[in-house]
This record gives sequence, C-alpha cells and structure tokens, in this order.
Amino acid sequence: MPDHKSSIKNIFLIFCFIFSTTTKAQNETAHWFFGENAGLNFNTGFPTVNLSGEIVTTEGCSTISSKQGQLLFYSDGITVWNKDHQVMLNGTGLNGDDSSTQSAIIIPRPGSSTIYYIFTVDARAGEHGLQYSEVDMSLDGGLGAVTDNKNIPLATPTTEKITAVESADGESIWVIGHRWNSNRFIAYLVSDTGINTTPVTSSVGSVHGGDVNNSIGYLKASPNREKIASVKSYTNNETQVFDFNAATGILSNPITISNYISEDLGPYGCEFSPNSNLLYISEIIRDGEIEISKIHQYDLTLSTQTQIINSDVIITQEDGLLGAIQQALDGKIYVAKFGSTSIGIINAPNEIGANANYEMEGLYLGGKLCRLGLPPFIQSYFFATNIFNNTCFGDSTEFSIDTSTTIDSITWDFGDPASGTNNISTNLAPTHIFSAPGTYAITISIVTQGETQLVYRSLSISGQPPVMDLNNLISCESQGNNSNDLTSIIPDAILNDPDFILTFYENQMDAIDRVNGINSPSFYNTPSENQTIYVRLENNIGSDCFSLSTFQIIVNTPPVIEPFEDVFFCDNQNSDVTIDVGTLLPPLSNYSFLWIDTNETTAQITVDQAGSYTVRITATATITVDNPDGCYADRIVNVSSSNIATINHINITGTTAIVLVSGLGDYEFSLDDINGFYQDPNIFNNLEPGIHTVYVRDKNSCGIIEQTFSIIDFPSYFTPNGDLVNDFWQVKGISSEFQPNSLIYIYNRYGKLITQIKADSRGWDGTLNGKPLPSNDYWFFVTLEDGRIYKDHFTLKR
Repeated sequence: MPDHKSSIKNIFLIFCFIFSTTTKAQNETAHWFFGENAGLNFNTGFPTVNLSGEIVTTEGCSTISSKQGQLLFYSDGITVWNKDHQVMLNGTGLNGDDSSTQSAIIIPRPGSSTIYYIFTVDARAGEHGLQYSEVDMSLDGGLGAVTDNKNIPLATPTTEKITAVESADGESIWVIGHRWNSNRFIAYLVSDTGINTTPVTSSVGSVHGGDVNNSIGYLKASPNREKIASVKSYTNNETQVFDFNAATGILSNPITISNYISEDLGPYGCEFSPNSNLLYISEIIRDGEIEISKIHQYDLTLSTQTQIINSDVIITQEDGLLGAIQQALDGKIYVAKFGSTSIGIINAPNEIGANANYEMEGLYLGGKLCRLGLPPFIQSYFFATNIFNNTCFGDSTEFSIDTSTTIDSITWDFGDPASGTNNISTNLAPTHIFSAPGTYAITISIVTQGETQLVYRSLSISGQPPVMDLNNLISCESQGNNSNDLTSIIPDAILNDPDFILTFYENQMDAIDRVNGINSPSFYNTPSENQTIYVRLENNIGSDCFSLSTFQIIVNTPPVIEPFEDVFFCDNQNSDVTIDVGTLLPPLSNYSFLWIDTNETTAQITVDQAGSYTVRITATATITVDNPDGCYADRIVNVSSSNIATINHINITGTTAIVLVSGLGDYEFSLDDINGFYQDPNIFNNLEPGIHTVYVRDKNSCGIIEQTFSIIDFPSYFTPNGDLVNDFWQVKGISSEFQPNSLIYIYNRYGKLITQIKADSRGWDGTLNGKPLPSNDYWFFVTLEDGRIYKDHFTLKR
C-alpha cells in the first residue's frame, strides 16, 4: 500500500498573539493532567496520552509547561507535582480543593523565567476563598519549590470560578474571580513586578449567592480578550456573558442565558471557540438515578440577547456527566466525561451546529479516568491558529495562519539557515522544503493594526516511517476470551521503538484522519468475518508524517460440537464408563483431541471416577504457524456416580404406603410388577388389602431393589354356610411367607377365648370344638410379627 504523507492530514497548532515586540512562545498549554492519573501531551501537534500523572481530582486541576512545551509542574490546588511527577518541595497544603470547579490556575510572572503563581479557590464559598502561592523554578535543582509566599489571601469568600487572560499591553495578565453573595468580579493584574493585590472591581450582572452549591460553575475569558463567560450552577442556573476591557480589567454589558431545565446541576462548563465567535456550555441534568448531559452552542456574533439565546444548538446529548470544556493547542475543544476512559472532542469548534463535528469517544485515555475537570490556562494563548501541512522530510511544508484580525504584513523565519534565502518568506501562506530532519524554531512576525506581534512555535520535520509488510492474524470465532492482540504481528523493532507512535483502525479514512482508533488493540474482539486492519505508524514528533500498513484478521470457525453431556456410572457395580467427543461432522480424521484432565488424545476414554471431563476438539485444518493452537471448541462431559437404592423403611397408613429410600441415584417406583409402570413419587394410595411388592429402580440403570409389604385389613363379617363364599374369617395381608408368626385371637362378646388361628391357615370356620357357633358379634386381637397390634369385632352370620 502506498504511504500517506501530510497532504492528507492537517494538524492544527494554537498560537497566541503578543501585542508587543517581546518574544514569547505559546507552548505553556502543551501538557494536561486531570481526573484519575489522566494526562495528555500536545507537543506533537495532536494529543498523545501520558500515563505518568500522579493527580487524582474530581474537578479542579492546573498544568504549566515551558515556552518550549516542556512540562514544569501541575497541581490540584492542594498538592504540587514537579516535572518528574514527584511532590514539589513545600508543595503540599495549598488551600484549594479538588472538589472546587476551578481549584487552581498557574500564571507565569511576566519578565521572569523562574517565578510562577498558583492561584487557588476554595470549594463551596469556603473560608479560604481566593489565594495564591509562589513557585520558584530555580530551586531544588531546577525542579522548583513553593516558596514561603504560600496561601497568601486575596479575597474571601469567593465562588469556585477563576480565569486568566493577557492584558492589552500583551505582557501583564489579568486573573479574574468572583465574590460570594455579591455581584462583584475581582480582577488582579500580574505584571513583571508581581501581583497587584488591589483588584479591579466590576459590580455587574446577577448576584452569586444562596445555597453554597450555587458557587459551582466555570469562568472563562475569550481568546480575543473581549468577552468573559460566567456559568452559575444549581438554583442560580444561568450563564452570563460580559464585555471585557483588557486594558482596564472592567466587565460590562451582561447578557443572560437561562434556557436550562435542571437545577441539579444545570450549566457547568464553558468555552469559547478559537475565533471567539461561539460559546459552548455543558449542562448536566440529574433526576434521581437518571443522568443526562448536553452541550449547547451559542452564536455571540448576533446582535441581541434574544437572538443569542435562540441560536442555541445542542451539539450532543448523552448519558452521564459532561463537565469541563477546554480548548487546546490543536485548535480543538475537549470535553470532560465523568467516569470515562475517553474524552470528548469538538473537532471544528469555529463551525456552527453539526459542522462542529463533536466526537463522543474522541480520544482513549489509556485506561485512565476522566472526571469533571480539565486544566484551565491563560485563555488568550489560544487566540490564533497556525496550520502546518506536510512535515515529512522532503515534503514541501505548507504554512498558513488563521486569525480574526486583519494582517497588514507577515514575515516567516523557518529557522533553517542551511536553506539560504529560502529561510525567509513574506507570503501569507508560504511553503518551505527543510534541509534536513530535525526540530526547527519557527518565528512569525505579524504586523496588524500598526502593532508587531511575534508568534513562536517549534516544528519537527521527521523521516518517513516505513510501510510494514505484516503477516495476517489468524483468529477463531467465539473462542476463549474472544479477543486478539493486534500488536502481536508488529515487528519488535517497531513496537519497541520510542520514536514511533502506533495506532490501529478499522477503515482507511479513519486511519488517515486519525479518528475512531481501536482503543485496546491488545484486546481486540474477534470480528464475525474477515477484517482488514489499518496500522498507522507515525513519528512521535510529527503526526502528519506517517505510513499506513495493513493486515487481515482471518476468522476461522471452530468445530461444531455437542458442548455438554451428562453421564453416570454405578458405584455398586465397581464399574467404569466410556465417554467420547460426541457427534462431529465426519470424518474424525479432520480433528485432533485432547482430554484436558487425563492428557489422552483419543476420541473416547474410560473413566471410573465422578467429575467433569473436558475434551478440546481442534479442527486440524486451522493449525498453522501463525495459529499453532488452531480453532477449537471445548466439550464438557459431566460424569456422576449412581447406585442401587437402599429401602430404609415403608411407612403404611391405612391404604397408603410411602417408600423411604437412600442412595446416590435418581430413583423411580413401581408396584407389584417389575416390568410395569414406574413413577417418580414414592407414595402409593388407595391400595387393596393384601401383600404387595414395591420395586425401586435407579434411572441410571444401576439396578432394581424390591421389598414386600402388606396392607392389613379385616373382614367385617363372614358366612360359614358351606357355599364356599366367605366361609372363613382371616386377617388380610399376612401369610405363611409374610409375617407368618403373627398371633390372631378370637373372643366371644363376653371376652372368652374362642380360638387362635395361624397366619398361614385358611382362617376360622365359625366353630368351637367342632360345633358351629351361633350368629353374633365376635372380637379379635391381632399382634403382627412386625409389632403392629389391631383389635376390633366382626359378625358371624348364618
């Protein structure tokens, strides 16, 4: 496949205009640390994930880099970490709060290369309010330390809001907050002499007060320094946009946007588009367990408050909490997604409506978690966007600049003196072929409105990454954990080379545009059919210098098997059982077998122990060098032991018999016929008097056991008249074979013993000493051999 160079992909890099001739770079926003150990690095012109961050914060966070884009330190408003991700000297105990919306913002002291100020705001209008602490980067061997100027009070109580923007002189910086239970904005000027602790006050807009949760919400300045947006959450539930005078620090002319439906949380984050024309607001709607978020877009170029409110476009509505919205060096706006391992991206934030191109799962954070906050910066750093195209060595690199101001003239110094006179250009959109790979310091001198502005940026020209000749990845449908390691087919020399960034995509255009990447290539789910995977290999110093390689995931189907079977063997027979691989598409020679528990490799085995036996059935045609295990399916044969029943007792009540048994098996019962009908219940009702045999059969063919029992009954009369019908009286349910030693006594009505009969006899014939007795009632007393006793009477009729 041909390689794809930078002409396919535009990388947007953000610059700030400096309204003086003082040199100043705009890479201070290159590093971000936020959420639960999440981090991003924008130095390559696009965000790469940094997994080294130590910060764990629900909301507030701040990061600062050098003018060359090197990480200096970061903070959650409580703890400060240095560039080595160690706690900075004296860097604990700041009075911000990780649950404060904008717990901290870091401001470099103008004119100093070593002094920085961390401004902190307490949570929920807390007692610490707005404070600052000083960091001196010349201390601790260049790692920096918080000085004794720590937790210096400025104002209390305040809301959780803070923002910063350059002043009109292009050097000083306004740091802006808001008083609590007040409508006063407070703006502190940071200059080369330090912090002016007497703020410029603007009593304008609505009062921030009431429930302390109303102190929540973001404050942002526009990149062009002309607007301030203030978000009020919970019951205040509105956003106000003010004009801002960068020369005086005064806010004025509020417009109010209050078309939100929720007072829990309601509006939360805000951000201006790079051209300052559009305003984005995140809104959180919570109702019990339901959490939904929206991002609103408003057009600030419209004339009236009503027109601005009516311009509202919902660019996304999704489940969960969307928090901070923050612009970055690449000209895109990033959206915090609470509890997610991805961050949302507004890819074209200067465009209206759907053209803004919001990407819900814009960038995977390498397994780290986003929370509600993202680091704020000096907003005017994002005033102008510079575009570089074609940054592979040998390309004709294209330059252009996008800004809302009118450019009178421009001079480009490409930092490439080896190219001779071609090193300088006065074209608005020049091109340049760099003399060698490397990092070049680009200087752009812009004359606009009679002032000269300098913009500095580093540009890396890198060699073209190689196109890789990759083997296909053989996979098996629905096998094991159903995932594949896409990185396994990448050569180690590429995979372990820190100079390369490797990403995977499911289609070519996504790979070219660097969107919708495969987040977890080491655990890629097996597709349902063959899939082409696109591998983007780029130099880590330039994202638009890349190559595309491809390979296929070849999906084979595992054998179709009978996955489970239950088998029994009989303990009482000291037997074993043969188990097998089940029914397979013939011939068996197409498969190999491995019984995991016994290591046998035949289609059937014999076992004499209960348990679960797993056989791995592999289609031999799928075994290759790339897939040595082949495609297989596991069949489980559950072997259970059974045995013949033991009849413990037969409970007899009247004409009902209950057969009580024990044993390992599953038993069924039949009465008086070993080959007759067997039932699952062990109860037989309404039995005829007499002797019965119950048969208990093991359902798993481990044998039948039988036992005889009797239902005892007594005739209520007899007629010994020689007609051979009822000529004898005898107890029913006993015999010479069943309870033959039972005792049967017959008495007359006066209690005189008439006779004793045996269980194996025909019974009493109604005589005494050979003489017939008269019709009358007679009494019997029966003691069965099993101990049961019966007594009652019957009638002799003649």
